Amino acid sequence: MKTFGSVMRGVGLALGAALAGAAGVTGALAQEKEIAVMLPAAGDPYFKMKSYGYIEEGKKRGYKVEIYDAGGYGNLQKQVSQIEDVIQRKVAGIVLVPASSDGTVPVVEKAIAAGVPVVNDGIATKTDKISGFVGEPSYVMTELLAAYAVDKLGGKGDVILLSGPSGLDLTRFRVDGFKDYIAKYPDMKVVAEKFTSTSSAEALTTMQDFLQSRPTVKVVYAFNGPIAIGAVQALRAAGKKPGDVMILTTDMEPETRRLIEEGWIDATVVSQPVTMARLAVQRAIEASEGQSIPAETLTQASLISKTTLDAVDLSGQAVPDDWK
Repeated sequence: MKTFGSVMRGVGLALGAALAGAAGVTGALAQEKEIAVMLPAAGDPYFKMKSYGYIEEGKKRGYKVEIYDAGGYGNLQKQVSQIEDVIQRKVAGIVLVPASSDGTVPVVEKAIAAGVPVVNDGIATKTDKISGFVGEPSYVMTELLAAYAVDKLGGKGDVILLSGPSGLDLTRFRVDGFKDYIAKYPDMKVVAEKFTSTSSAEALTTMQDFLQSRPTVKVVYAFNGPIAIGAVQALRAAGKKPGDVMILTTDMEPETRRLIEEGWIDATVVSQPVTMARLAVQRAIEASEGQSIPAETLTQASLISKTTLDAVDLSGQAVPDDWK
């Protein structure tokens, strides 16, 4: 015969099991909350570095972060399709680095209308409906590079611009910052310019052509590290030595750091990309939870040359050596 005490113990065990099961379901649901990070070219060293920031910030806040790769800045339709898919799956939020500032407007507005917040990271989509923007002071960054060139060359010298992907606000801001600054110096002229993908191979071919037609070049501005690497390869093939032509770029992955140490790249400007990635995920989560987020959040830019390489705080772009 069961006693009252034994019955109550049984009820307690059953209740405990039920609560544990409910907690397990809640935990599983919490783990399933997803922030979708949409990248135009996830294979670029810069985005590989940022991926650490996206994923680690998601873990810290109890969200799954899934990274989607369009496979190149020219693959706008693939990125649009990926965004359409995550809208259908009702992800908690989207962090978007658009393949096109204009071309992603309709799908971003569709996501917002469906209740999925979208935070731009680094590159803006041209719509006032965007939930928020996290990025760098792009115009100021390349002004710093132009000022460095002017100072080192006394305001004289032919300039080549390897301007990066066309159709992006980020590209335009960076190019304008550089051009507007050197325009103050009549003896410093842009003699060649081309918009390219972020492929080192394409930058190599473009730079080789420019060296044939503009052999007097003194300064090369490269949109990012892979393009700068292609420019260095062209200079090497032409028999140039480190310092013969000044190369300036933005961001700093391991290979560009090595080229700075060797003297091939004269200076870069970094904008703490891992910190930027963390902030983008943070803002997307805040927006998904109904919090008000700033319209714009900018990281700090720092100019780095060979002499200042070890003096600048790079904690905002630090990635563990064993992280892949």
